[in-house]
Amino acid sequence: MAVIAEVTLRGVTREQYDAVRKETGWLGRMPEGGLAHLTWWEGEDCHSLDGWESETAFEQFGEQRLGPAMAAVGLDVRPEVTFHPAHEVFTPRAGVVAATETPNVAAAGNVELARTGYAAFAAGDIPSVLAMFDDDLVWSTLASVRFGGVYRGPQGAGEFFAKLPENFAELRVEPEHYIDAGDTVVVQGRHRGRTVTGNAFDVPWVHLWTYRGGKATSFTELMDSAPVAQALGDGPDSRAADVEVMLRRMFEEIINQGHLDVADELFAEDYVDHGPMGDLPGRDTFKQMVAQWRGAVPDVHCEIDNVIAQGDLCAWLVRTTGTHTGDGLGFPATGRRFETVSANIGRLRDGRAVEHWAEQGMFPMLVQLGVLPVPAGV
Repeated sequence: MAVIAEVTLRGVTREQYDAVRKETGWLGRMPEGGLAHLTWWEGEDCHSLDGWESETAFEQFGEQRLGPAMAAVGLDVRPEVTFHPAHEVFTPRAGVVAATETPNVAAAGNVELARTGYAAFAAGDIPSVLAMFDDDLVWSTLASVRFGGVYRGPQGAGEFFAKLPENFAELRVEPEHYIDAGDTVVVQGRHRGRTVTGNAFDVPWVHLWTYRGGKATSFTELMDSAPVAQALGDGPDSRAADVEVMLRRMFEEIINQGHLDVADELFAEDYVDHGPMGDLPGRDTFKQMVAQWRGAVPDVHCEIDNVIAQGDLCAWLVRTTGTHTGDGLGFPATGRRFETVSANIGRLRDGRAVEHWAEQGMFPMLVQLGVLPVPAGV
């Protein structure tokens, strides 16, 4: 049966009471069976009214936490306790209001802590969110999102929050369901919003929180990150599209139009071309090779197709046509046209080409130009 415990501590100062309160950890970890707690002073005596689920719950708290805490701070006062049967204990809002303690919601339980954190984030009050984190916080988000990964402490979480407006024009974190598991709280909800490039997204998530002493010690986010990455321009399809744009510029502007200066933008200085003539190192060597080709085949034209991108590698097909009217390939001009298709593999670094492998359709081109005989049986 629920009871009201009327407790008096004679001759106890406010400083001594606060030391006992800190030692018991009442504010951060509600005692088992504790329902409510009020404290005031009359003269030199400290008075409290506590709501408990039972006398046994209060006695266990006294033996396991209150008594050891009083001994630890050197307080040798015997509590005077009177129990009253409780007709009603009403706790519409849990929290702490004390002259010597910052008002908080730790006593409301960890679910209420989580609710308060989401509400503060929605209001844009990031300092209040960070104040709810333990110094040892481990903040874990999916590495498949460009700014994801593991951040540590309130400072690390603050760095994570600072990256949100750099990527999202609008971000709503909408919790829908809370699951209370003691020191662990599981929250289900949805992310909705738009990236800075205007792409919308709407994905479900699950957040796993752990708490200790009224502070969050860890946060882990689980979600389908593909739609978010796609909206940010980091998804597989976007990656291939970006690579294709880059490749089309390479072939259209450098090969087809002869703008060799574009190579300084799209190729790394240590670029290496692994072709039928062996390894040709250096961006300048590549530019010389293009100039040589265009001198021999002024109307050279390349079209790319079937671009695939994975990690730092990409692959594509290129169809090349032209008329051999110059001597720059090492043999006299033939005046003949040719058309070849070649398979290519490239490696990129920081948005620039660093390596290229291809057979470049050299053999069929030489056959079409009449430099090599047509193989027997063809």
